[in-house]
Amino acid sequence: AGRRLPRALAAQTATAAAAGGGGARCSVGAMCADTLGRYSVKFVGNTTTVGHTTYTIKVTNPDGDTWNIHKRYREIRELHEELRLRHGDALPPIPAKRLWGNQDPAFIASRQLGLQQYLDGVLQIDRDLRTPALKDFLGGPSPHGERNQAKQYHQILDSMANKLLNLALPPAPLDETEMAQRQRKYTNAMQLYVNSQPVDPIHLRTPAFDTEVVRLCASNAEHLEALKAPASNPDADILSDMLDSLKSVLQPAQPLVDPERLIVPFPAIS
Repeated sequence: AGRRLPRALAAQTATAAAAGGGGARCSVGAMCADTLGRYSVKFVGNTTTVGHTTYTIKVTNPDGDTWNIHKRYREIRELHEELRLRHGDALPPIPAKRLWGNQDPAFIASRQLGLQQYLDGVLQIDRDLRTPALKDFLGGPSPHGERNQAKQYHQILDSMANKLLNLALPPAPLDETEMAQRQRKYTNAMQLYVNSQPVDPIHLRTPAFDTEVVRLCASNAEHLEALKAPASNPDADILSDMLDSLKSVLQPAQPLVDPERLIVPFPAIS
C-alpha cells in the first residue's frame, strides 16, 4: 500500500476517472465497462527488427468488427502531435522517447503497456473519432480481415446446414416409374457393352438379360470367323528369306577370287 504508482500510470488513472465522471473506475491494464458501443484497442504483440519495434494492435469498432493494425512508436508519436492541435493538454501522457536501449525486451514490454494506456485515454476523449488523424490511424475492417467471430460462426453453421444431408430424416422413396426407367436404362447400357465385346453367344446366357440368347453384332461375327481361320505365321516366312539371303552371301555359286592367285610361290632354294 506504501508503493507509489509511476507518474504516467497515475495520470492515466486520473484521466480515466475524470472522463467517466468519477462513477466508472478501471483497473490497471483492463478495459473499462464503458468501452462497449465505441472503438477500443488492444496491443496483442510486437515484433522487433533491425533498429525498430512494430506493435500489433487489435481494433474493435462499435459494431463488433475487429481487425489488426501494425504501428511503430514513431507513428503513435506523430498521432499524438496531431491530437494536441485539437485536444491540447487534455490528452494523456505518452511514453517518452529513448535514444539508447530501446530494443531491450523489458523496455519494449513497459513501453507497450504505456502505449496501451495512452490509446485507451485517447479513445475516452475522442469516442466518435472526430479527429481525422485518429480515424486514419485506426483504419477500418477489410473484406478479407478478421470479422465478428459470433457472426462468422453462425454463418458457417447455416451454410453447412444448407449443404449437408439431414441424416435425421428418412430417405425419400423412389417413384416406381422412375425406378423402371432407371432399370431399363441400365439394362440397355449393359447389353450395348456386352454386344460390343468378342464373346461367344453361349456365355451371354449367364447375365440373363433377356429370355433368349443375345445375338452377335456384325463386328463380333467377323472376329469369330477370323478366329476360326488357321493361324498364319508371317514371321517364319520372313526369317526363312533372311536365312536364304545370308547363305547366298556366305556361300556364293562363283568364288570371288581365283584361289590360285591367292598363293604366292616361294623361290627355289639352292
